[in-house]
Amino acid sequence: MLFNIVWNHYDELKNPTVLERATTCQGLLILLHERDERKRYTSTKFWTPRDASPATIIAELRSGKGRAHKITDFIPWVLPNKKKLEYLQGLIKQEKALKRSEDRRGMESKTILIKIHRRRLFEDGFQHIKSMPDDVLKHHVKIMFVNELGLDEVGIDQDGVLKEFLEETIRHALNPSFGLFSVTEENSWLYPSPLSKVHYEHLDLFHYVGRIIAKAVYEGVVIDISFAPFFIRQLLHNKNALFSYLDELPSLDSELHKNLMFIKSYQGDIQDLGLTFSVDEQEFGKVVTEELMPGGSFTPVTSSNKISYIHQIAHYKMYTQIHKQTKAFCAGYRGIINDDWLRMFSLPELQKLISGDCSSIDLSDLKKNVRYLGGYHGNHRVILWFWDITLNEFTEQEKSALLKFVTSCSRPPLMGFSSMSPPFSIRAVDESEESNDMTPGQALRSSFKSFLGLQQGTSTGNCRLPTSSTCFNLLKLPVYRSKSALREKLRYAI
Repeated sequence: MLFNIVWNHYDELKNPTVLERATTCQGLLILLHERDERKRYTSTKFWTPRDASPATIIAELRSGKGRAHKITDFIPWVLPNKKKLEYLQGLIKQEKALKRSEDRRGMESKTILIKIHRRRLFEDGFQHIKSMPDDVLKHHVKIMFVNELGLDEVGIDQDGVLKEFLEETIRHALNPSFGLFSVTEENSWLYPSPLSKVHYEHLDLFHYVGRIIAKAVYEGVVIDISFAPFFIRQLLHNKNALFSYLDELPSLDSELHKNLMFIKSYQGDIQDLGLTFSVDEQEFGKVVTEELMPGGSFTPVTSSNKISYIHQIAHYKMYTQIHKQTKAFCAGYRGIINDDWLRMFSLPELQKLISGDCSSIDLSDLKKNVRYLGGYHGNHRVILWFWDITLNEFTEQEKSALLKFVTSCSRPPLMGFSSMSPPFSIRAVDESEESNDMTPGQALRSSFKSFLGLQQGTSTGNCRLPTSSTCFNLLKLPVYRSKSALREKLRYAI
């Protein structure tokens, strides 16, 4: 019914009464859809109306028709996630092409080369990028690393250096020991630390991290992370009206939720518990009292207001105490990924957009889209052994480990391996390559030869292990003399 109103009677939504009824219906459907996504109780086609044509809706989105945009804003689940991802990728490609065209007309390069010292990767990146306009970060940034000796690292970009910078920056920022993010006890989901102010510029840091993660999404770089749903849903601010923090509190603190449920069902005089509308928090060795409402420290919890109390506690724990950090992160993210684009996605879809798909890895798809270098080709004996072992012998856990070993992420790209950038590559290596005795000139020649596909693989025996360059999604596979040696060394390496 709601699809029929939006699609076939779009003009009637201008009537306040019709719009109010449609919005009420939408609210109920949002609750049902979110419950279904948490624990499936319908078929996969249930949420797509029979008369809805995803291809037609996408076509009208591209032509800018209002009713199609209302569909993605109002009932986005009508479109399959794959169609929305294809549309998003098309928008990003279109934006990049437009920017390249504008740059060519300007007759001069606007590219900004940023030099990042490896020992200060996070700090250097923050200082260079924090005041950089969003448009420059999206389209005009190149990264060059400086090694421990203060020398510029020689490399061929292929977007691999940028990928490495993004991955290392995110890994550093999200490490709980750094102090910006914490993890939930049960699921190890990430969310902003309430004590992040240990960093003097913590809100600027959250803004920076939001931009970097959005840049990774913009460039198609999949990051192996899982954000807490109560945090990441803040990016979907237009879908939060009916969200219950109390219902989601167990994902953060199951013990607190249990205690609040005890208060809710307590049959005695609740004032005997001595509770007020305030929370005592430990902050750097001191006890700090936060009021849940004005005068909360002097407002006792009674049988008549205990329901309000438990909801305010949940709201404080999951929203209020991390609101500033979340707001800064979301502002940074939306500066790179257009807010209108985000409205198309549900919470689980947004998680997948950032972190990739948790489904099984389709190595047959990888095989179709792999690139061979250094003398390898599809019919090389080592390559035939490789695919026979990985396709027919590897467990799902080993497939994930292989993908993480080569790309730094154990999850496949949402749109399949054809969308991976740089493409997954397998290169033959010989005895001399990667030797500690290689001169910079030899290393540079080897890089160029492999880049151009001129380096020919020669047998390396059975002693060497496969290695990888995750910034280029590159597996460096020795030319083994036997299938058993390849199987043993590959399993050991990953």
